[in-house]
Amino acid sequence: MPRPYTGSSDDPADGKRAGTEKLVELMVKTYGFTNLGTFAVRSMRGSNRLSVHATGRAMDLGWKNPANAAQVAAWCINNFPWLEELHDYAGTTKKGTETWGRGWRCNRNGKPGWLDYTATNNAGTPGVSSRWYHLEIAPEVADDPHAIVKHWKTLTKLALRVD
Repeated sequence: MPRPYTGSSDDPADGKRAGTEKLVELMVKTYGFTNLGTFAVRSMRGSNRLSVHATGRAMDLGWKNPANAAQVAAWCINNFPWLEELHDYAGTTKKGTETWGRGWRCNRNGKPGWLDYTATNNAGTPGVSSRWYHLEIAPEVADDPHAIVKHWKTLTKLALRVD
C-alpha cells in the first residue's frame, strides 16, 4: 500500500526541521551531494500554492556526476519508506527525459511511480544544466533526526565514485 502524498498540506514550519537537516547532512557526507537549501517560506514556482520547502520537509541537493546521482536517486526510492517525492530535473534516471526531467512520487494514481515531464507538465527548472534533485520527506520524520539515523544505519550503502 503506498503512503499518502502530503505535499504542502501541513502549515509552514517555524524554521528548519531536524530530521530534514539530518538527511541532508547524511547525503552530503556519504554521497558528496551539495546542500542547495531546505527551509524557505515561499510559493511554488508559477503557483500561489505553498512550496513544501515552507513546511521544512523539502531539500535541494546538488550533484556533479549524473550516473552517480541516478544511482542514489534509485537507492533513495527503494530504501526510504518516508520519501514522498523526488524531482530529477535533468532526467538522469531515464534516457530520453533529459529535456524536461521527471519526478517520482510515493502515491501517483494509487501507487508509487514516475512521471516523465513535458513542456506543459513539469516541476519547474528542467534540463541537463539543472544539476540537482528536489526531495520531500514525510511529516512524521521531519522532526526526528534519530529515526533518520536509525534507519540510515540499516541500509547498505552504494559504492560510488564521488567527484
